[in-house]
This record gives sequence, structure tokens and C-alpha cells, in this order.
Amino acid sequence: MIRSVLILVVPIKGWQTISDQSWNVLLVFFASVAPILLAGCALEGWAMNTFGAQKGGLGRIIFLDPSKVMMLELIQCALGVALLFLGSKMIQWICSSFHEETTYKQAFNLTAYGLTPVLWMRFLDAFPMVPSWFCWGMGAVGITYVLYHGVALILQPNTSIGFGLYLVTCFTLIALSGMAHFLAQGFAYGNFNI
Repeated sequence: MIRSVLILVVPIKGWQTISDQSWNVLLVFFASVAPILLAGCALEGWAMNTFGAQKGGLGRIIFLDPSKVMMLELIQCALGVALLFLGSKMIQWICSSFHEETTYKQAFNLTAYGLTPVLWMRFLDAFPMVPSWFCWGMGAVGITYVLYHGVALILQPNTSIGFGLYLVTCFTLIALSGMAHFLAQGFAYGNFNI
């Protein structure tokens, strides 16, 4: 968890620390990403039960059934885990399309720590007066910020393709996190029936 804050404050030092670590995928997941994911979902669920949730752009606050809030947070956790593991595989495929040999561990480190701004913004999303789209948008801006040094230090691509790989990686993670956010919000407000 400390490393995810470190890459937001001092990105070069944070990514160097991450690239020097010899943690495997599960250790990175359980020690660094899962606590943020679970704490964000727990806080958001508690806040939705306590303060309600904003629906629409006019600041209308609604209260959802507690069982629906619990289901929403379980869906958000499941989508977050799927986003991490499947997104990492997509990043690995993208790197191979750029003719860069990348291990799944490198792709997972980049994806896990690259998505932490979206996960941290979920804490702000707990308050109904802050629009959910704004929180996700700030997380998307954070993705572009942290990945700028992350792609270079974790994947270590050839300099001729480094910036292109950065752009495609940013677009992929922002698109995947946006889809996950859209699906979770759609369920919360009754747009989808599960």
C-alpha cells in the first residue's frame, strides 16, 4: 500500500522501488492492491448505507436497499479483481504486439500499481455530494500520471516505441476501468438486472 502512495507523490522513486522488488503476482495483489480495493469498497458501501447515493446530475440523493449496496460492492470487488488480472494479460499481449518481451509479473506490477489512482478515488466516491463520474475521471487522470514513468521503469521498452506503448497502455487501462465503473454504476441504479 505504501508503494501505491509513493508512486503518486514521487513517481520515479516509487517505480524504482517497485521494479527492484522481487515480489510475485499474488504477494503484490494481497499486500499492495487488495487492501485498497477492499477498504474502498467497504467505505463506499458504508457511506451509501449511511448518507445515500447521488443519482443523476442534479444532486438527487437516494437510499438503496442495504442488500443492493452489498451486492454492488461485491460486484465492484469482483470487477476490480478481474480488471487487475485480465488487464495484466491484455498489457502483456499489447507489449508482445510491440515486439517487447514482457513477463506476466511485469505486466501485473504495471497494471496493479497503475490502477491504484482509480482505487484511491473510490474513497472520495463514498460521499454522495461528489459525482461518481468525477471520481473515476480523476482516477483516469491519475493513471496517465503514474504510468508515464511506470512503463519506462517496469517494462523497459525500446526507446523508439516507449511513448507509443505508454499511450496504448494508458488507453487500455482507462477504458477497462471505465467499463468496470459503468457496469457497477449501472447495476447500482437499476439499469441492469442481475
